[in-house]
Formats: sequence, structure tokens, C-alpha cells
Amino acid sequence: MDETTTLFSNQSNSTGSSVASSGTACATAAVDETATLVWHNLTVSCGTQDSWGTILHHVSGSLLPGSLVALMGPSGAGKSTLMTALAYRSSANTTITGEIRLNGEQTGPFMYDMTGFIYQDELFCGALTVGEHMHLMARLKLGPSLSTFERHRLVNELLTKAGLQKCYHTRIGEVGQRKTISGGEKKRLAFAIELLSRPKILFCDEPTTGLDSFSARQLVQMMQGLTRSGASVMCTIHQPSDELFYMFDSVLLLSNGRVGFMGKPHEAKQFFGRFDLARPQNCTTTEFYIKCLSSNREASDRLKPEAICDQYEESDIYHQQELIISSEILLSRHGYRHNFCRNALRDKHNWLYTLNCLIRRNFLQAHRNPQLHYMKLAQRIVIAVLVGLCFSDAIELSQAGAQAVQGIIFLIVSENTFLPMYAVLSVFPESFPLFLRERKANLYSTVQFYIAQILAMLPFVLLESTSFILIVYYLAHLRPTMLGLLCTVGACVLVMNVSMACGCFFSTMFPSVPMAMSYLVPFDYILMITSGIFIRIRTIPKALRWLPFISWMMFASEAISIAQWDGISYLDCEGIPERACLHDGDDVLQQYSFGSSHLALDFAALIMQYFLYHGLALLFLRRRASKS
Repeated sequence: MDETTTLFSNQSNSTGSSVASSGTACATAAVDETATLVWHNLTVSCGTQDSWGTILHHVSGSLLPGSLVALMGPSGAGKSTLMTALAYRSSANTTITGEIRLNGEQTGPFMYDMTGFIYQDELFCGALTVGEHMHLMARLKLGPSLSTFERHRLVNELLTKAGLQKCYHTRIGEVGQRKTISGGEKKRLAFAIELLSRPKILFCDEPTTGLDSFSARQLVQMMQGLTRSGASVMCTIHQPSDELFYMFDSVLLLSNGRVGFMGKPHEAKQFFGRFDLARPQNCTTTEFYIKCLSSNREASDRLKPEAICDQYEESDIYHQQELIISSEILLSRHGYRHNFCRNALRDKHNWLYTLNCLIRRNFLQAHRNPQLHYMKLAQRIVIAVLVGLCFSDAIELSQAGAQAVQGIIFLIVSENTFLPMYAVLSVFPESFPLFLRERKANLYSTVQFYIAQILAMLPFVLLESTSFILIVYYLAHLRPTMLGLLCTVGACVLVMNVSMACGCFFSTMFPSVPMAMSYLVPFDYILMITSGIFIRIRTIPKALRWLPFISWMMFASEAISIAQWDGISYLDCEGIPERACLHDGDDVLQQYSFGSSHLALDFAALIMQYFLYHGLALLFLRRRASKS
């Protein structure tokens, strides 16, 4: 038994002991069981209403416990389509007919718990280190049932056997960053993450792509170690060397959506040897097989790929596969089932525990990206100083002072509206691919993901908005009362949160940032026009009187204006005609169609809009996720 097998056994023991200690006998049984996957007459079609095509045609096969299967074929043969269908991870625009059964049971959402899936393109949170990411995924996959000591031991063992212990404190990194782990290390990290939950079946999409021969061999050896513990591995692989090819227990060759061959590597040699096809010099075994099954072969070739597929369906190897499939289906139809537990570990997850893990990840991601928050904070402070100094001598109890106060109120509200709203437009489009992948793995729900994103940004939002308004309030010499300060700060914090909620709504409603911005710009004009600063609300035509009620700028402007003018009994009218003079604070409020009795209503409206826009954003995010 090699090191990888030993590692996997140790992982099983540590995980099983934790569950047993919690009194879950079913989970202990689930650790030791095996899984048999069969598919029969599988036809897969996908596309849109305008373009629809069938990719797989009546494909049949089996994946037995403890087997390492290579899925190969020419480009466009349907390899990834078959694997995602078997793993129950097909996109929403896919139609599948035929049977796919795991231990005799028709596959369903429980496949997320029973199987692992390694994608060709790795998606990670680049700001996290390798160790942080492993611990986070251990929490999400295994839940709170695993103690801190056991989790640390499991993570360290997996990283050591994957050759990643030296990268423990290295950030995973993203394109353009200075220090990142290599492509091969990312492949091994993805493999180690899937081993955390000890899947019964592991699907790998092009795991050796971009790796050198030594790294590729090392990864295949890790897969072999996994199969020796009873699990099964199926991976798509692109023209491996002869050494790698014969490391697989079985090979599945596809051609134009049909099975060209499925069996052991040495059986493939015998099968293709009967066709008397010339093998070019310096051509590897897999290159020759793929050339035989390619539809782009020379017209002079006598034997077409369709004929090879037909010959396979008449061979003894095919009939052996049919016998395995038929026996599994027959047993299932007579009520036979393997009593495997559907991830008893994850059933013990706590909703708040998972949410806390996501918040910590998002906060670290934001904290380690200074351009996302700290640069914005510095920008807001500079703007606050400039605004405060410009109005420092203009605020007074006079007609000009009243105009200056309303002007600075508009600047305060607009500054806390437009910058935050546009800043969050890219948050969900950038995080959506990783969210979709982890959601398909059943690690968390859409609600948890959305709430975690918002709560992780909340400390930075509070810091930005309070810093801005405190600086402006002090430098501009606004009304020096505690009630006025608290109302102004409260309104600004709510405005910034509502603006971000609206930005989240637009970013989830549209698939790209440019499209969201194109629709957001006209909405901004509605916000400004109905803010109450440029036009009296009561002069708006009756058909458009509803517009101010979607404008948080109007409610915020009114609330801050009340905080500044309510109770002001005298304004200097020197040099101003009597009929044009504003004598007190009530006159100023009436000038802009504001009422001093509306303060509580304004704050209530801002809070309602905050939940309204977040609710709409969550609704559209769930809608996008369900369509993907």
C-alpha cells in the first residue's frame, strides 16, 4: 500500500471516529461502502431555442468500484458532456434521456454529496493562502462535527501527500499578482480539496492539462491511491503518454457522441489491431486511437469512425458491459438498493456555521485587496476634506447660508449614492463562476452566499460613510447639535447601504457590468431629479408622482434637511425682498416640499428600500443560478 492509500485510510479513520463520537452510526457505514455507477442508452442534447443539438447518442457503460477510467476522444466527441451528466452537474439547458444509476438508484441531487468533481479551470479565492483555503473547505465540506485538532491533522496530511506543505502560507494568487502557486500546484490543491469529503466517485476534467510529464504522473498516482481505497475515478485526459495510458484500469473512447471502445488498455490494443490501420511512426498509442476515431481523417482512409463504433457494439467486450448494466438495472427494478448514507456529515451542518465560514472568506478577500476598500476609503477622505473646506465659510443663518446647506446636503447624499452603487456592480459578476461551482457541489445555498457577501462588506461601508460625514460635518461647521449629527450620520449610513443594495440588484439582474451600467445611468437621473433639491416634489406631474418613492435620495435629503433646519427660528433677510425671504427653518423645508414631521417616515422608507433592493437582488441571483 503506497503513501496515498495510507493517507486516505487515515482520513477515513479520523472522519469516521468524529462521526461515531456524535452517535451517527449511519455515517460510519457510509465511510466503508463502495459505489457502482452505470448508464444505459444515454442521450444528451443541449443548446438554446435557436440552436439545439444532440451531443451523445445512446451511450452505455459502467464505472465499477476501485477503478481508474480514462475518458478520451477527439475534440467535440462529448467527453465533458458525458462526465458532467454522470456527475449530475449538467447545465440547465441540457436534456438527458436514458438511465444513470448509482448503486441501483436513479441519480439525483444526492450525487453532490457522494461524488467529487475537479474542473479543468481551477477557481479559487486568490487572496487566501493554501492552508486557509484548505481549512475553509474542510469546514464547508465536513461541518462542525470534525474537531479543530482532527481538521488540522486531516488538512496537514492531505497537503503533505499532495506536495503542498511548503506552500501552506503562500497565497493562491490570481493573474497579475506577484506571488502565486504554480498551475501544477493548483491542480494538486483541487485534488486535495475533493479528498476532504472522501467521495465515492471522483470526476476529473483534464486534470493533467498544462502539467509536465512528472507532475502528470504524480497526479495519476494520487488517483491510483484513491481507487485502492475502494473509490472510483473517471477523468478526461488529452493524449497521455504510453506510460500514463497503461496506468489506467479502463479506457472509454468516444467518437461523435458514440462509444468507440470501453475496456482495459490491453484490450483496446487487440480491438484496434483487427482493423489493419496503419500506425504512423513516432505516434503514441492514444494518438493513434484518437486519429482512428476522428471525423477529420483523410478521405482515403477506408474505415470510418462510425464503422469502428458499430464494430464495438458487436464485440464481446460490449456485451460484457451490457451484462453488467442489465444486472444493475434488473436488481434496482426488483427493489434492491445499497443502503448508502447521503453524507450524514453534512446533514449535521449548522446554517449559521456555514454562513460564518463564508463571511470570514469574503472578509479576508476584501481585506487583502486594498484597491477594493482601503483605496476607496482614502479617496472618500480626500473628497470629504475638499468638500468640507469649500463650505467651511459658507454655512450661516442667512439666505445664502440656506442655499449652501442644501448644496452640501446634496453633495453628501450623492457622494454616498453613486460611488458605492457603481463600486459593487462587479462584485457578483466576478464571484458568480465560483459561487455557481460551489453551489453545484452543495456547499452552501444562494441565500448564504448573498448574505455573506453583504455582511463581509458591511465594516468597510460603515467605516467609509462615517469617516466621510464626520469630516464634512466638522469642517463645514454644520449644525452643532448631537441630534443633528446623529440624524445626518444615520441617514448617510442608510443611503450608502441602500445604494449598495441597488447596485447589487443591477449586478445580479444583468449578466455583465457594461450592460448593468447602461441601464443604471438613466436610473441615476431619476434619483437626482427626484432628490428634492432641484425641483419641488409637489410640482412634479401627477402621472410621475410615484417616482420620488423609489428615490432614497429624496428621503435622505429630507431627513438631513430636517436635522439641520428643524427648530431654527430666525434667518437673516438683509438685502432680500420680503416676499422672497426665508424667515426660519420651516420656510426652508417648505421651499423644498419637505416637512419637519416626516423624519421617522424618511428613515422607515430608507430601511424599507434597503430590504426591497436586497430582496430583488437575491431573487435575480437565484434566477440566474437556476438557469446556469
